[in-house]
Amino acid sequence: MTTIRYLLLGLTFILYCSSQSNAIAAGFQLSQHSVSMEGRAIAGTGVAGDDLGDIFANPASLTLYDKREFQTGISLVRIDNEFNNEGSFQTLLSPAGAVRLPSSGRDDTSETSGLVPHLYYVFPSYEGFRFALAVTSPFGLSTEYDDAWVGRFHALKSELTTVDINPTIAYQINDRASLGFGLSVQYADATLSNALFLGPGAPQGKVKVTGDDIGFGYNLGLMYEFSDASRIGLSLRSKIKQELDGTRTITGTKIADGRVGAKAVLNLPETAYLSGYWPLSGAWGLFASLRWTNWSRNDEIRITFDDGAPDSVTPQQWDDSLMIAVGANYQVNNDWLLRFGVARDETPIPNSTLRTPRNPDTDRTWLALGASLAKSQKTTLDFTGVVLLAGAREINTTTNLVSSAPGAFTDMLVGEYPSSTAWALGLQLQHRF
Repeated sequence: MTTIRYLLLGLTFILYCSSQSNAIAAGFQLSQHSVSMEGRAIAGTGVAGDDLGDIFANPASLTLYDKREFQTGISLVRIDNEFNNEGSFQTLLSPAGAVRLPSSGRDDTSETSGLVPHLYYVFPSYEGFRFALAVTSPFGLSTEYDDAWVGRFHALKSELTTVDINPTIAYQINDRASLGFGLSVQYADATLSNALFLGPGAPQGKVKVTGDDIGFGYNLGLMYEFSDASRIGLSLRSKIKQELDGTRTITGTKIADGRVGAKAVLNLPETAYLSGYWPLSGAWGLFASLRWTNWSRNDEIRITFDDGAPDSVTPQQWDDSLMIAVGANYQVNNDWLLRFGVARDETPIPNSTLRTPRNPDTDRTWLALGASLAKSQKTTLDFTGVVLLAGAREINTTTNLVSSAPGAFTDMLVGEYPSSTAWALGLQLQHRF
């Protein structure tokens, strides 16, 4: 009963907090699957051996944990995206030629905070096999702007929440090699809204599209131990196709107000990890990771409507991205352990014309610091602080104001998101039974 109570309480916690998740990695990928791993900027994830977050990145790492164990944690994420307008305009194609009008509205800042939780439980081993359950939020996004900002026809609110339930099995082939496999049952919920153009000088309406789905995927991994301490791992988390089904709601027009069915396909990409751990002299340990994400699957966002309205299409044409991370542990004494890490995280967005205010992403540098306190032989508390540095990025993106006549009346958002800093704070509990 104690085990069931732990799992039920933890799952409820995950479902509540994941509704407030916020992307802090490239694209809309979340890296908050372990507070300890965050303290090394996720360097060594999948082979570290000191945190159940290994299981998310590489299921073969489950063979490093031979006892019943429970872990849960949460990260508070804060991201501010300030926009400076630099000449946004609207273009009307008329028989006399193109007419350009300056866009109305003010600059704005999308200030968003979110909670990203995780939960892991390792069951007792059986005849050489190890079993675990992981509940995480692999992807998430949250941006929101004022109704009167200059880019309101491009975006107001954008939100994506995922909850991934991942039962995992691992087997140690021999003293050196282990294999792991897991199934993902993943819930996704999305909301997109923007202002609705009703004509020059006319009051604006608003359109909101919501949808959700449950998709399925898998993860698999291989881990090889060169000695009792040093090891390397290679793993893959599969793509998951989410066929979002929901509604489009229009308000503020007095004529077209109402709700109709809406659908969209969201391809959440594959992610591959290559990680290693090497003990150094004394109390130091060295970690490294390379993460590849197949964002090139993200070709467009296409929303279809049951009333026959034209599809809403936003080109993406993203590139694959890499994250390179290195980190270290330092064992201060029997009670305290310190972690350090630095990483470079590439954006998948190739240029300013494909960058949108829904996700004004750019390359980021991670600076991470963490610590663990062994409260007893069974219980450990982990703490982490991460700062992410993002450079300035331009945006020059166009949207159709009249969906039934593409190109006839457009709004071009021109401006800059200046250099910015995001941060994450994490707290985690590990308990061995």
